[in-house]
Amino acid sequence: MSEYLTLLKPARLGFKNYLKDPGPGGHIKIVSLAVFTLALWAALFLLTKRIIRTFYTVEGFGDILAYKTFGLLWLSGFALLIFSAFISALSSFFLARDLPLLMAAPVDRESVFWARSTQSLFSSSWMPIAFLLPVFMAYGYFFNAALLYYVLLIPTMLAMVLIASFISQTIVIILVNLLPARRTKDVVSILGLLAFVALYLVFRLLRPEQLVNPENFRSIAGYLASLQTPTSPMLPTTWASDLLWPFLGGRSMDFKAIYFILMWVMALVTGLISSYCAHFLYWQGFNKSQEGAGRQKAGGLLNIFAYLFRFIKNPECRAIAVKDFKIFFRDHTQWSQLFLLGALMIIYLYNFSVLNLKRYPLQAFFLENTLAFLNVGLVGLVSATLSLRFAFPSISAEGYSYWIIRSSPMSVKDFIKEKLVFWLVPIMFVALVLTYLTNMFLDAAPVMATTAFVLTCLLTPGLCALGVGLGSRFPRFETENLAQVPTGYGGLIFMVSASLSLLLIIGLSSWPVVRYLRIRRGMSHFGLLEGILIPIMAVLVLGLIWQLWSKPLKIGREALEIYDEETRSMDEDTREALSDLRPKRQKKA
Repeated sequence: MSEYLTLLKPARLGFKNYLKDPGPGGHIKIVSLAVFTLALWAALFLLTKRIIRTFYTVEGFGDILAYKTFGLLWLSGFALLIFSAFISALSSFFLARDLPLLMAAPVDRESVFWARSTQSLFSSSWMPIAFLLPVFMAYGYFFNAALLYYVLLIPTMLAMVLIASFISQTIVIILVNLLPARRTKDVVSILGLLAFVALYLVFRLLRPEQLVNPENFRSIAGYLASLQTPTSPMLPTTWASDLLWPFLGGRSMDFKAIYFILMWVMALVTGLISSYCAHFLYWQGFNKSQEGAGRQKAGGLLNIFAYLFRFIKNPECRAIAVKDFKIFFRDHTQWSQLFLLGALMIIYLYNFSVLNLKRYPLQAFFLENTLAFLNVGLVGLVSATLSLRFAFPSISAEGYSYWIIRSSPMSVKDFIKEKLVFWLVPIMFVALVLTYLTNMFLDAAPVMATTAFVLTCLLTPGLCALGVGLGSRFPRFETENLAQVPTGYGGLIFMVSASLSLLLIIGLSSWPVVRYLRIRRGMSHFGLLEGILIPIMAVLVLGLIWQLWSKPLKIGREALEIYDEETRSMDEDTREALSDLRPKRQKKA
């Protein structure tokens, strides 16, 4: 037990020291993250309440819909916990950098296993729990649940976390003994992403919004059949939902403690199975994970596509662009996200294609053109999300090789410009495709479609420049996982800045759009006020977009230049210190 606690001590002390002294500006980061978390919880809480209230607008079926959704939340949360725990366990048990040192130390290997299991448990479960907890709290608030509901909620979620973690650990240990650890991570990550994309597409194409409109079904039997969810009495998620639902449905006397006992017995059994597998297979799997860790060679197909970058005249920029292109498609964690992006685009366009605005003939023109204009904001959010995921960490992706690039004759300005252009092309393509097809589905007026297209062409480069600029201002060259870069303080600043910029630009553009729609419907006419205010607002919008283009890039360039100067001065001080330590030569007599 003492070895187990000692192995957990570095992580505990590191977290404690960070809270005491988070560094320059650290307290501001902690406070801003806390405010953002509380705002997110409040939004989830209110959204859940609104959805449950919408269920009860369907007379006679509100309880059924709420109960099925409650069970589906437990099922989806448990699946998310298993997938997250699998990736975290694989990294903690077999791919961590400090494992060779721990395995060579005089420490019991089972203590190493349980210490890594605890760290994997915390790292994989905090985010799903953080998102699900306000949702379940909203259920309790809406139904005026008894106090026992809140008392049982935490141990029930803890049992789900333990079961998911132990199951994932067992599967990881078995798979690593069958496949190399790095190959296992690649295969499972890609298959998991494809499975998520497939389930997401199937769920959306089933059009679940019809459930709140029973009139679309020919019989009550067909409606009830459509409410069936993939539940089973053998799943722990069913035990969890059936354990807590009586406190929500006003039937506290139907509480069955056997479900609570079953969950914790299953957590204990899965923990024993995981410990048994670790006792016999963990050391063997660790040895196997250290073999064959070589890099894959570049394929000929990437070289063919990289030849398309020959149009870039600057040789330094061309070399960096080819490098970024090859690294992106060699790393499965990067290019595999294209599947998710494709699924999101399909669902995005599908949502607009199924809108039946023609059933409101008197308001169809107004609704179609209003949605076409508001779609600019939605496409802007998509562009901001893509910029956060790809453009923002592009500077940090260089890692320690950044100093190799800075030793070349390439200036900081050209380096940032290359990153901007490299990611702007695909992000602009996605934004323009979404805008064009959405306007086509909505049958927007030519003037409104052109306005939306022009605003998208102006906003997307600004959002991409904001991502590259703030990514240069908050670089994280030492990070091991590139996906962690957007989750830091700089990513939060980017999302807040992008959201405020979109709200401000769309807000200033809304008045001319509303005036245009009123004039087209004959409710108003073009007068002197419109002739004065519309050009003024157009100039203001263009000025804001220009600031969005230029200001972040300037901030990022200056931050990198200061960073280079500080690093160079530190290197000079280090060389001087080393030279002082060298013994001086004695002169010959």
